[in-house]
Amino acid sequence: LPTHPQYGALRTALSITPKTETQQINKIRLNMDRWRWLPRELGPKYIIVNVPSYYATLVENGATRWKTRAVAGAIKTPTPQLNATAVGVILNPWWEVPPSISKEVAGKAGFVALKGKDGKIQRWRQPPGPTNALGQLKFVMYNEQNIYLHDTNAKSRFNSEVRAASHGCIRTKDVLELATMLLGDDGGEWTPDKIAETLASKKSKQANFVKPLPVYIVYFSVAANTDGSIVNYDDMYRRDGKVIAA
Repeated sequence: LPTHPQYGALRTALSITPKTETQQINKIRLNMDRWRWLPRELGPKYIIVNVPSYYATLVENGATRWKTRAVAGAIKTPTPQLNATAVGVILNPWWEVPPSISKEVAGKAGFVALKGKDGKIQRWRQPPGPTNALGQLKFVMYNEQNIYLHDTNAKSRFNSEVRAASHGCIRTKDVLELATMLLGDDGGEWTPDKIAETLASKKSKQANFVKPLPVYIVYFSVAANTDGSIVNYDDMYRRDGKVIAA
């Protein structure tokens, strides 16, 4: 069984929920099952993003060290569930526009076409700068879906209650603060001054963490407090029904 305290809290919630509340029992059970999909040990330090809650949290030694609002994928471009390892960040990143949305930016001011030897446009890129969709930095966390945490130039989105608005990646509020903390951990050479200097240079540069850390992007539609009381989140991608049926 998972050793995470949240799994234990959900078990408590399950035991005290009246047997007549079938819907709530099913939701608790399916979210307990989601904990079983994760590694038994998440690690001494990790980032966890719960998409339905729209929050990203840095956990260290079982305690929340840092937590912030996040914007997840829109209904038509949902954020997948995945585990990845964050090795560092790219300061002043280029945005490599995904092929699925290249038509939206093709020919627009501020975007650069990358052409092949035959002269045909292969993809579009957006250079670093104030209008860049990734803001000042993006996390380097390799995964097949090319999903990552990043800054944004559209910060007003963080004020919304429902924050499903991205193309799938996780826009993270005050992500520079998170990156600065992680880059400085374990005697890292990337001081706040060095980070600020690099950002001011407007040049793209990768800054690596001394110790890479896991990132878990999860989909928990129910959370439990230690007393067994339940917090329900909106199942915005309508995934719960499929899990209950399975």
